[in-house]
Amino acid sequence: MGVALVAIGIIGVMAWRWVATTQAPMDRTDMQRQLNEAQAGVEGFLLANHRLPCPAAGTDGVEACGNATAVRFPWRTLGMDSDLAALHYGANRGGGADLAALPTAQDWPDFGLTFTEVPVFPALSPVPADVTAAGTRVSASYADAVALRPVVNGLDWCAVARRLAANSGATGVLRAGATGGSVPVGFVIAHPGANRQFDGNNAEGASASFRFDLPGRSQDLNYDDLMLAVGPGDLSARLGCAVRLSEMQVAMQSSYAAYDTARVMQQYWSLLRFDIDQAESAVDGAESGVALAAMGLALATTSAVLSIASAANTEGVTAFVVVMAAVNVAASIAETVLAAQDLTAAQEDLQAARDKLVAGNAYAIHVYNSLADALDHAVVTDRKGLNP
Repeated sequence: MGVALVAIGIIGVMAWRWVATTQAPMDRTDMQRQLNEAQAGVEGFLLANHRLPCPAAGTDGVEACGNATAVRFPWRTLGMDSDLAALHYGANRGGGADLAALPTAQDWPDFGLTFTEVPVFPALSPVPADVTAAGTRVSASYADAVALRPVVNGLDWCAVARRLAANSGATGVLRAGATGGSVPVGFVIAHPGANRQFDGNNAEGASASFRFDLPGRSQDLNYDDLMLAVGPGDLSARLGCAVRLSEMQVAMQSSYAAYDTARVMQQYWSLLRFDIDQAESAVDGAESGVALAAMGLALATTSAVLSIASAANTEGVTAFVVVMAAVNVAASIAETVLAAQDLTAAQEDLQAARDKLVAGNAYAIHVYNSLADALDHAVVTDRKGLNP
């Protein structure tokens, strides 16, 4: 009997303390703490899942995205304490900007363009290994960028929130306030207050147009609800959407500018290869000219000797014959010298063209690496999204 009485006493004390705890009125500090915890949970869910949580249909705290009348706080989905089951919650799901739905992925890192024109190598035999390595790096970086096209992140959600902020007057946008003085909100959380019941527009089914009141706006003398509402623009600012979207825009434009530079470089590169082909043809022509000039000199010399010998055997060597023979030989020598000079100039031009190609190869490596760096930076920025 004594053991039974002790057990009953313990159970009674526990029940009394539970009743006292659950029925004791909360002070305003505790209410505000719950609202702040709920807000942190909602924004943490957004950062992790790239969307707002949907309201729950009941106190079980499981979000019900398919239930248009759900208004309870989804504490279980957010992994939070069941004490928050008493809260009401709403997320904007209209106006062409469903903040609780996973957004469509954007083609961020590469502008959604096809970089098939890069890398392209001119007709080099063989292509230098360092040039090949730089081109391979571009291909790998571009493949990483393409792989991120279907991946959704917080930046995609920011684009949706920005669209809502710009179209806040659209039909269906979640609003807080009375009919004559409502404002659009991204999400809203309501605490029932010390009386543990929702008043005004916060009561389920109290209004067909507005479910929530504005923070700090009392509806009557008995109204004690506490409200926390975050507008779409304010929510975007709290998450750093403007800064992150700007960073992503800069990264995208940088990668495209580097891609455009690479295409121009490849055209210049091809011209360098063309210059070498032309210079090699010029050297071949100059070598042929030297050979022909040497042959002409040999013929002129032979002709001069034969002319002098023939004149000596017939009527004697005259000054005219000697002068003409010397002139012919001198002209042939001059042609040979000019041909040799042309060959030297052609060889110098060929060497200059080859030197330019070497410099062009180094420039190509720099341009390709710059493009790969820009794409890598855009990929990193896209993967980071809204995360620190």
